[in-house]
Amino acid sequence: METFTFLFTDIEGSTALVRRLGEGLYTQLLADHHSLIRSGLAAHGGTEVDTQGDAFFAVFSSPRACVAAVLEIQRTLAAHSWPAGEDVRVRMGVHAGEASRTPTGLVGLEVHRAARVAAVGYGGQVLLSEAAAVLLRDTLPPGVSLTDLGVHRLKDLGRPERIFQLQAAGLQAGFPPPRSLGNPALPNNLPAHLASFIGRDRELSEVRGLVESSRLVTLTGAGGSGKTRLTLRLAAELLDGSGDGVWLVELAVVSSEDAVAPAICEALGIAGQPGRPVMETLLDALTPQDVLIVLDNCEHLIGGCAKTADAILRRCPKVRLVATSREPLGIGGETIYRVPPLSLPGPGASGWSVAEPSDAVALFLDRATEQGVLLSLDEETGPLVVSICQQLDGLPLAIELAAARLRSLSLRGLHDRLGQRFRLLTGGSRTALERQQTLWAAIDWSYSLLHRAERELLQRLSVFAETFDLDAAEAVCGFGDIEPFDVTGLLGALVDKSLVVAEPAGAALRYRLLETIRQFAAERLAEASDDEAAAAAAHCAHYLFAAETAALHLTGPDQGRWFARLDADQANLRRAAAYAAGSPGGTAQVLRLGVALRRYWMARSREAEAAALLLPVLDRPEARADPELFATALVTAATAVSRVDVASARRLGEAAVGLARQLDAGRLLIDALATLGFVCYLAGEPERGLPFGQEAVQRARQLGDDVLLGLSLMDYLLCDALIDPAHARPLYIEAIACTQRSGDHLFANFANNSAGVQALRAGDIPAARAYLQQAAQAIQAIGAEILDLPINMGWVLRQDNDPGGARSSFAAALRISRHNGDHAGVGYACLGLACLAADAGDWHQAAVLHGVAQGSLDPIRQPWEELEAHYRQDSLDQVRAHLGREQFERAYARGMALNSSEALDMAFGKPLPA
Repeated sequence: METFTFLFTDIEGSTALVRRLGEGLYTQLLADHHSLIRSGLAAHGGTEVDTQGDAFFAVFSSPRACVAAVLEIQRTLAAHSWPAGEDVRVRMGVHAGEASRTPTGLVGLEVHRAARVAAVGYGGQVLLSEAAAVLLRDTLPPGVSLTDLGVHRLKDLGRPERIFQLQAAGLQAGFPPPRSLGNPALPNNLPAHLASFIGRDRELSEVRGLVESSRLVTLTGAGGSGKTRLTLRLAAELLDGSGDGVWLVELAVVSSEDAVAPAICEALGIAGQPGRPVMETLLDALTPQDVLIVLDNCEHLIGGCAKTADAILRRCPKVRLVATSREPLGIGGETIYRVPPLSLPGPGASGWSVAEPSDAVALFLDRATEQGVLLSLDEETGPLVVSICQQLDGLPLAIELAAARLRSLSLRGLHDRLGQRFRLLTGGSRTALERQQTLWAAIDWSYSLLHRAERELLQRLSVFAETFDLDAAEAVCGFGDIEPFDVTGLLGALVDKSLVVAEPAGAALRYRLLETIRQFAAERLAEASDDEAAAAAAHCAHYLFAAETAALHLTGPDQGRWFARLDADQANLRRAAAYAAGSPGGTAQVLRLGVALRRYWMARSREAEAAALLLPVLDRPEARADPELFATALVTAATAVSRVDVASARRLGEAAVGLARQLDAGRLLIDALATLGFVCYLAGEPERGLPFGQEAVQRARQLGDDVLLGLSLMDYLLCDALIDPAHARPLYIEAIACTQRSGDHLFANFANNSAGVQALRAGDIPAARAYLQQAAQAIQAIGAEILDLPINMGWVLRQDNDPGGARSSFAAALRISRHNGDHAGVGYACLGLACLAADAGDWHQAAVLHGVAQGSLDPIRQPWEELEAHYRQDSLDQVRAHLGREQFERAYARGMALNSSEALDMAFGKPLPA
């Protein structure tokens, strides 16, 4: 922590300026404003921290320098000639306190206090906090003084602040009382908050825009999503002295719908009239008023709130309403704003650098500081904090409760216990509503307000992983007391009540439960064991049907769209597979899923996932109940393990061929033969694989099936091109033509990729590049990541004297391999990087990377392919000659000995530990 003098500035009435001047002149005005501010900062040692629109945040090493800067800036602004003769008035706030430096700026409660000091001022006014004033009293320049404006309650800060105004020649002196919450010119009953308000800039701007254009705005969201805090912050910002004030009506403790109007009267101080309905008294009192009323926590009084709000809108033309509720009021004129969770780092993000811009992370750090735990984000703590916030869905209540646990748990201990979040996240503020003191209570409150059918549907929806569509919801949840036709209406009700999130997905909608709500609903479902079993079985059956339906379209021109559909459902497909694998009688379902998803796994380089699913099941006795299904699954498994265990792949392929012959299953036999030939190629045995490929091609030609023929030619050519390159060339043209006729983009990639490798072997670099570019176009059509393509393109670029492009290609292959856990891919990518290091004369790096590459291939007992073996040997000879045998072997052995994490760090150029 360091001590700074903070300065916040912004233009008063900037929105009105834009409207008067138009964007062109306002842009010119803003440029002049920025130039004058920056000139004053630079003249007195100020450092600009952040600029947003017309607002500046700067720091100084001393209050005296800051005062000198603001005096100069205000006088310069007053003397400047502005476009269209406008009078630009800038308010300024000065405060002294501590803050922490982070990669994206200064963080600390005192930064918020400085901003709040500026916010209560007027254009042309300079306000100082007491902390800044105390430091300045004995060092003020001649002719400069401070006027005590008294103690004021600032927005979002619990402790009141004594405010001082800077007085000097050239500065305006007369201003209204500060715009603080205690200002009698700003009538309100907004509460003081002990905790700071974090983030939500985008949401505040969006809601403010809605309030300006609609007289009723309802903020909806799940329990603990921060609806009330966001609304109160908005209300405080809208408290600008115009109209008759801003008034909060707390409805959480109101138990009767008939008591809504009396609660509003009490909050606004409207006296009742004996013998007259309260509603009439309220409406008469509000009719002449220009007032903003906040109705907080409407969900348990939805009918009474709707009735009262409707009457106010009809009878009181100047009244605006902002409501918070877990579902909309459902009346005419209502604008709904669904409060999202706090912003999170993007998918897959884990480092401290990506954590900084996240509102969820900022809230966690702030609340941890309040607990006396000072957390700084680094490579150790950053991933833990990001993971905690992601697991808690960015829900403010959950994050605050988690931060409170840091009083007794380490960061790692908190992270590792979030699987038991409902037992862990308790102990919120004793002054909060009971339902906001634990995460369980917050969710249970919403659950208790549901009708029976809505509860049952919410429970059943917990079987979904991540997102799902309406068809899936109807198929999985429409049983028992809930008809499939009724799911649409019930699901819509759960969306309205903020328990299900609906998100656009192209022209359709997909739905999801926040993980916290999903866990709650899953626990409720487990209490109804029959429903739990039925929902899980229905979920598995639906996604098996979805996979088998998609499989029918994965060989033709529309395969890209179907791959995308499977992408959207991949988490549910995994859950369905896990359920089938663990269920009595689920073996056939696992095999069917594996067979249906074979091409999808190939397109997405997820063969390891396929192997993990299929291999344990293939050993079960019941796996052979349907011989043709079993044989087809053997082919899928052989393909899946071919890059990690060639011996097992050969065994599986041979078994598939034998069984297919017994069954006289022609199409299956073609597929099995082609796969076995491919496995022999990977094993470094092209002569052994050649006859399998020849038979597959012969049989496929007899069938006249372009898909099977293209597949067979591809696998056959891998062997044939090594044995008789001249014979292979026209067959590549035939294979590519097959894929063009069938529209099979996936195998068009494979065919062009292999043709590119063949051209590379022949030294025809332009042809190799052309084939690989066609392969890339095919891949783009299906949105796939195929590992071989960037590796082969890397070799082409290396041969074409483009080391930078080659390095980028090999690095891309390495990232794909790391993501998919592909040892062979890591080996081939590292080999490319090793050869490039040797080309550049970095002999030690090259030796270590050669060791990493070989260490990646050894565990899977796979030899180097012919082309790479040639490149590798040439490079090794050069490296060994330059380093000498002893030094080479030491570096090579170090690369071989690195664990997977260290090897990847090495490959990406990170320094290794000594």
